[in-house]
Amino acid sequence: MELNEQPVENPSIRAWIAKNKSFGSDALSWIYRWFTENRNASYGLAVMRIASGLFILGWLLFNIPVAAKIWGPGSAYLEPYRSVLGYKWPLDILRDAGVGFFVFWYAVAILLAILFVAGWQTRIITPLFFIFYTAINAQNTPISDGGNYFIRIMLIYLIFADLSKRWSVDSWLRQRKGKKKREFEVVTVLHNIALCLVVAQLCLVYLEAGLYKVQGDLWQNGTAMYYPVSSEAYGIFPWLSGLITANSWIVSLITYVTVVAQIAFPFMLFHKISRRIALVMILGMHIGIAVVMGLPFFSGIMASADAVLVSSATWIIIQKWLAARWNSISPFKKSPQPVQEPDEIADDEPEKASATV
Repeated sequence: MELNEQPVENPSIRAWIAKNKSFGSDALSWIYRWFTENRNASYGLAVMRIASGLFILGWLLFNIPVAAKIWGPGSAYLEPYRSVLGYKWPLDILRDAGVGFFVFWYAVAILLAILFVAGWQTRIITPLFFIFYTAINAQNTPISDGGNYFIRIMLIYLIFADLSKRWSVDSWLRQRKGKKKREFEVVTVLHNIALCLVVAQLCLVYLEAGLYKVQGDLWQNGTAMYYPVSSEAYGIFPWLSGLITANSWIVSLITYVTVVAQIAFPFMLFHKISRRIALVMILGMHIGIAVVMGLPFFSGIMASADAVLVSSATWIIIQKWLAARWNSISPFKKSPQPVQEPDEIADDEPEKASATV
């Protein structure tokens, strides 16, 4: 052994503990700061609010011609099923309602959807929106798809989140008046808990769906996607479905990538590179479901929740790019850029959000 050569310590648990004595206290301190200092993912939650609200608004408007038959008095034949399902007041308020009251309720639900998208008084609008929208769905749950169930759960979480901090009427009014919003620590903690619940629910849905799929023989041999894609019950582009199912390699690739993307999704959120890959894979899956299988509402609702995992810096870049494109084609005079708040980027990095769940 040479004189200037330092002895090499063998790695051991005891040596690691000795070097990281403050690991536990540092971790607890970081968690405390994350939950109490800033309202994280405010841009992602704003995108989720706008996107999910637009999809629900479109769903309500699209179904106006048949609403009374499906959810109104015309759905009375489902009464035994509704009683067993167990929806309580106020979610069962439409059970014995007449046409007039149902039309009024439906119109208010549309108005609440518009206010929800606009981001006006979301602390009041969000719980009302949940009640009005869920009461309509409770009238005829058998025709609901996964998107209806998923957004109802998400709306419960979003009641406790600050949805109007960014890109909302409320934030525009504050900027116009030159006021800075007061943020109470308890409200900030509730906001961040709601964010964690949104991410946890996403992970649970994807992981459970992937684990359920992998148990089936059709998913194991790579042929599962052939049947829904080629079915006449799905799809609005038969030529596209035929193009996909014509090649067995494409069918197998789509089948296996779908399973891998869903099972691996929760575990890929802990690193920014793998998280981006996971989001691209999941977004591609949702686009495929929307276009090939003709389920835009389900895919749109799920993808809107994925927005909370995109970093605030990315959303700000997108905002600036869209503003530049608009200014280049708009005949009006360019408006000055709004002054950024000090916590514009640092307050809601999704790396922190994913690490807490």
